[in-house]
Amino acid sequence: MQVKGGKCMIINDNGREYDTEKIEEYSSYTQGLIKRLIYVRYVGIRDLLSDNCCSKYKVNQVREALNKDNNVERIKNVFGYSIEEINYYIDFAEAFIPMVR
Repeated sequence: MQVKGGKCMIINDNGREYDTEKIEEYSSYTQGLIKRLIYVRYVGIRDLLSDNCCSKYKVNQVREALNKDNNVERIKNVFGYSIEEINYYIDFAEAFIPMVR
């Protein structure tokens, strides 16, 4: 499953690697695990950027918050994600996870 711009990524989860370019070849169970993993990572990013944990940012608000202050550096320090990973998680969540849209 590719997000806009045709981006794919290798996602590492505690030693297991998932190639998002081959996600459709995986079993439906594994596909669900990958989507859930990406959603959990997106939620972590969203919650870190949110001023109030009770009001959840929408995708466009998350993108705007990334451009403010040193938020990208905060995410890198807390989660260890690269800027490419951060953008991929946001793009994937927006494209393939209905709860995010």
